[in-house]
Amino acid sequence: MYEYQTSLLYDYQAILEASGFYRKYYALFNALDLSDIPDRTYDGPGRKPYSTHAMIRAFIVKHLEEIKSVPKLISFLDAHPLLTEMCGFSMASIPDESQFYRFLDKIQNSSLEKLHHKTNKELVRLGIVSLDQFAIDSKPVMAATKHNNPKNPNRSKDKNKKIKRNPQATLHYYSYVKKPDGSKKIEYFWGYRTHVIVSKEGIPLVSATLPNNQTDAYIAMRLVRKLKRIYKFQKGAVFIADSAYDVRSVYNLIVKEMKCKAYIPLNPRNTQDPKTCGPGGAPLCDSGIEMYYCGTWTEGPRQRVKYRCPLKCSKKIAAQYPNGCPAGKECFSQGKAYGCTSYLDVTDDPRKQVPRNTEDYEKTFKKRVVVEQYFSRLGDREVDQTTHYKLRRVKNQMSIAHLSASLIALAAVNIGCKEKIRCYRTFALAA
Repeated sequence: MYEYQTSLLYDYQAILEASGFYRKYYALFNALDLSDIPDRTYDGPGRKPYSTHAMIRAFIVKHLEEIKSVPKLISFLDAHPLLTEMCGFSMASIPDESQFYRFLDKIQNSSLEKLHHKTNKELVRLGIVSLDQFAIDSKPVMAATKHNNPKNPNRSKDKNKKIKRNPQATLHYYSYVKKPDGSKKIEYFWGYRTHVIVSKEGIPLVSATLPNNQTDAYIAMRLVRKLKRIYKFQKGAVFIADSAYDVRSVYNLIVKEMKCKAYIPLNPRNTQDPKTCGPGGAPLCDSGIEMYYCGTWTEGPRQRVKYRCPLKCSKKIAAQYPNGCPAGKECFSQGKAYGCTSYLDVTDDPRKQVPRNTEDYEKTFKKRVVVEQYFSRLGDREVDQTTHYKLRRVKNQMSIAHLSASLIALAAVNIGCKEKIRCYRTFALAA
């Protein structure tokens, strides 16, 4: 029988040099500045309370290692005694699960948010995160309830009902599922949504986790104001969002109040006059083709947008009509052959001022993918499905998840791996 012998004493520095796993958490915890969060100290009689700082580090481990529940987190820490010490616990004294739940119940969500914002401000100071372009979106957080099981014949879809053990979870849409006949079916779920604004580098800047029945546009307005209050971004910044945010109040806030740009596609349900305007919001010419944006200018108190013949502005569209203007307009071929023009009065209407059918708009809107990529990196690590029954715990859990993403970026920068600010698994492997 093969026999082996190991030493009970290890060189800590040698372990960090040999193991990317421990090196990752060493870099993360070094980047985590917990000086503004008081640790639990008690010098009186009785049992000494567990460290708040250690709890925060442990929940960061839980998120990054995709650990589904607190009992599994305890087992994971027990199997990695060195990581337990790095978190701040004693190897022989890991808290039981009730202490972890109590931490999620007691800690103020504002404290975790301030910690997140502090990390982001350091990234801004280092020039890693820029404040000139932002993407807004939300992601479902499904509640732990039998009513989210599609095989449950008694699954409730009564939005006025309070479900057992999850009274703050609400019913709302999850996604649109395309059916074989081409139609779309709306899927609903009970739970919450986590809303976030990310930078163009894919770093979450501000977030909010709330019941699922609050609209994306309403929460987005709160987040934009919070973003302005915390980071003081300059005028002219670009906000990119999908059609769920196509609400006039959102445009008024971003364009009029913040003096920024809103790149948001039109939502057909919010378009009052679909007969004269195309899907991009531009007028239709006499041939029924959507015209092209050709500039905006102000004349006294009025602001107007000019649109021009689509065949003259787009070679792709012109190729579809080799015989010229289908309506036979003389201005298409005679004189300067400039083509038809149309003017739209957009005075005090920032929604109509968005140049949706321009190359700049299309190029900029594609950058919204950063928020989709961010949610993809979050994955199912306690995001798509939560195991908690209280909104307070879910909010704290999600705040730690967003904090972890920013912390990875700062840790990667600190160890000289700027190109891996979004690589939560491998940013420390080559350090």
